[in-house]
Amino acid sequence: MVRVGVLVTGDTAVRAAHSLSAQDGIDEVVVIGPARSKSFQVVDSASGCDVLVGSGPRAPALARKHGLPLVWDGNGPKRGVSVWGADPAGITLALGAGETDPQLVAIAHPEISSNGENRRVRFPSPVGLTMVRDTAVDGRPLAVGRSKNEYASSYVVAGTRTLTILEDGKFMSGVALAAGVSVLADVPRPVWEEAETYLSAVFAMGLVLGEA
Repeated sequence: MVRVGVLVTGDTAVRAAHSLSAQDGIDEVVVIGPARSKSFQVVDSASGCDVLVGSGPRAPALARKHGLPLVWDGNGPKRGVSVWGADPAGITLALGAGETDPQLVAIAHPEISSNGENRRVRFPSPVGLTMVRDTAVDGRPLAVGRSKNEYASSYVVAGTRTLTILEDGKFMSGVALAAGVSVLADVPRPVWEEAETYLSAVFAMGLVLGEA
């Protein structure tokens, strides 16, 4: 069983705490204070926790102060971070990692910046036609774009097969972070290196995969 400490680093971490609290194998979820919470016990220190969960740029430094491994939604390794890429882009890369010849690996999310788009991708409705920019994460191609509404979509095309996850953007972000706990190991790594395990946790927490 695992005791998870949630760092007070924003809405995504709070949503992750709720997703984790209902999962098998999670013994307890606590919030590392100072903070107020109606749903979770607030504690002064991370003593007794096995892992920390946090979002945003402040989380790695906070985790280092507690000396515990961190599950993080940042897109690269940092000192003290044991699992990174636990965000909607990481979900999308994990989907693509299971395909032998992915032709398109793309994410649209309302919190992605709208700078530098160079082409259009038609995501499933209600996200629809979206401008994206081509990037790479950990050497893996990823097209990213800003959704025009509250929905987010992970979209992978490989041959004649398409994979889609469509969900409220904030909910997807919380689940993506929470599911990162499932791939915690002795060696730091991104979520897509254990794509099957990570995606199993993502789906158990409520995201639904569409396939055609």
